[in-house]
Amino acid sequence: MERNIFDKLIDRYCKIVTREPGEERTRVIFGMIVDIDHDTGFIIIESEQGLGCLNIKTIEAIKPWSKKP
Repeated sequence: MERNIFDKLIDRYCKIVTREPGEERTRVIFGMIVDIDHDTGFIIIESEQGLGCLNIKTIEAIKPWSKKP
């Protein structure tokens, strides 16, 4: 995905679907995108579980979400 697509999602609450390499099932994460590091390819997310990061390559779908679950 292009840089400007992810940049529009900073400080927005999103639903993110990821699949780690070698896994069959996907994971759904609800959280706010705090920052994006384009050089290393990571997205920093703040969710109910705390602060975390995801590899951009593992993201299968991302959608802005209007409400917190």
